[in-house]
Amino acid sequence: MWIFPLVATFISALFSGAVLRQYSNSANPAHLVWAGALFIFAVATACDFIGSFSAWTSLVAKVYYFTGATVVVGFLASGTLYLLAPRKLAHAWLAAMVAVSIMAIILLAGAGVDQYQLIHGSEPGWKAIEKPAALTVLAVSVNIAGTLVLLAGAVYSSVRRRYPLANILIAAGTIIVALGGSLTRLGHYEFQSIGQAVGIVVIFAGFLMTAPLAGRQPQATL
Repeated sequence: MWIFPLVATFISALFSGAVLRQYSNSANPAHLVWAGALFIFAVATACDFIGSFSAWTSLVAKVYYFTGATVVVGFLASGTLYLLAPRKLAHAWLAAMVAVSIMAIILLAGAGVDQYQLIHGSEPGWKAIEKPAALTVLAVSVNIAGTLVLLAGAVYSSVRRRYPLANILIAAGTIIVALGGSLTRLGHYEFQSIGQAVGIVVIFAGFLMTAPLAGRQPQATL
């Protein structure tokens, strides 16, 4: 159903702009990275909308898989590291995410697409991608590692009382998005877009809670 990804796209784009404005006021690199992550969310949900409203194409399916299934959690985690961790560690993670993104683009560019499933299948078009094993491993690894960073940030910030509720909300919102994707296994693919919309709102609430202290970066490690 196209209405849910459309709502998720609107929310993601709106919140990306709002967080980018936070960055212009605070010069906090966490806000810049998070704005980028929300923009990635917006691209993913826009692809879902296009596929649901019109038709999935190979390009739309691959862009969705790259943005929605492969890199977005890693960039969310990058923002958390810029908020809480030493700058060298945050830079290293961001550089790794750039390298991962390039690898994923190369693997997706060479991946085949089952055209019959893409056009006639009852499942979302990205499932028609004939993903190489390396791409699957890459996507799973980034999502697991990124989620662990977000959870570690939530625990650390709660113990050290540095943006505790903010990081809990960011981690919780990411998990809500992931749960929405998992519920698609029940055959109701609208759960994915609903989970994305709700999760993005929760994540954005966490971002907002970092604004009052944006000019004071805690230099502690996770």
